[in-house]
Amino acid sequence: MKVIDASALSAYLLREEGFEEIRKFIVEGVVSVGLVVKEVANAILLAYKRGRIKLEEAGRAFEALNSLLNVNVKIEGQEALLREAFDIALKHEVTIYDALYIALARKRKAELISRDERQVKVAREVGVGALLI
Repeated sequence: MKVIDASALSAYLLREEGFEEIRKFIVEGVVSVGLVVKEVANAILLAYKRGRIKLEEAGRAFEALNSLLNVNVKIEGQEALLREAFDIALKHEVTIYDALYIALARKRKAELISRDERQVKVAREVGVGALLI
């Protein structure tokens, strides 16, 4: 099961570039940290505030997020990953948020799916397979 980050899950829900490819992984089932829910909800809000989507679309995207949770998107606790994520963030100058997804992928020996070039680069540097979409 692949690890999905907020950039990829947001792209899927907001029908951004690459969403069809991301859909394949979501249908198969993916895993993420709890942080993904807050980050994706915020991405939906920002898309609305910036006029990229309408109010109704924002509501539908949020409902779609909720319907995916623990069905197609399994949420795994992040507390046990914090030390490793902190070390990754310090050594590779990424945010703790990005490092949490990398730490989860490393723990699960899984590939990370992301739209964040820097995060994918760091994942690969620490021995995690990563797919940039």
